[in-house]
Amino acid sequence: MHIPAVFTEENFDNIIEFISINPLATLVAQTKDGIEACHIPLFWHNDHAKFNADFGSDFASDESHGYLYGHFGRKNPIYQNTLPNGSWLIIFQDSGQYISPNWYPSKAKTHKVVPTWNYQSVHIQSKIELIEDSDTLKWILATMTAQQEVISDNPWSLNDAPAAYIDAMCRGIIGFRLPIDSIQAQFKLSQNKTVEDITGIINGLEQVENNSAAVMAVKVANQNNG
Repeated sequence: MHIPAVFTEENFDNIIEFISINPLATLVAQTKDGIEACHIPLFWHNDHAKFNADFGSDFASDESHGYLYGHFGRKNPIYQNTLPNGSWLIIFQDSGQYISPNWYPSKAKTHKVVPTWNYQSVHIQSKIELIEDSDTLKWILATMTAQQEVISDNPWSLNDAPAAYIDAMCRGIIGFRLPIDSIQAQFKLSQNKTVEDITGIINGLEQVENNSAAVMAVKVANQNNG
């Protein structure tokens, strides 16, 4: 992924937080039938990870940076047909937000501005490890469910369903974990703009009156508050 230096995110804690907020990942792999992609929610678990909060150039593949966990339906061809020992690309991304040049005060002075799109994206490369152990598979399902059920006052859990039903459902899936071999993260949040134009962007986003624009306004403000 091409990342201009000004948009590079190297804080591991910030990246993991972004993944937890945007868990639906795009998994890409080379299979015997060509390049395949699928969309699967994942969660990160440290598994005794060793890392610096700012990994930067110190990120090394011989250190553990934790794992991403998820599961496939057994009929999913992406894992059935993946080439042996092939690398996987895992992409996490928010929906982003269009940024209008009309929001820049500098437009009135120079007119040397163009539209752009603010967004955040994380790319991770890995080699997949399949999991068929029933207890570990149920742990994956229970952990993912618990993380997502925080939205509920009465969260659902695997124990709410009959054990035999959960066992039957588990027979139709296979778990996996993805060791984090390398990370690239781009948080493009108007860091390359002047203070005046950043203020204009925030004001413009706040007047769009939809949720994604409101969220982006907060992100731009937080990113550039220093």
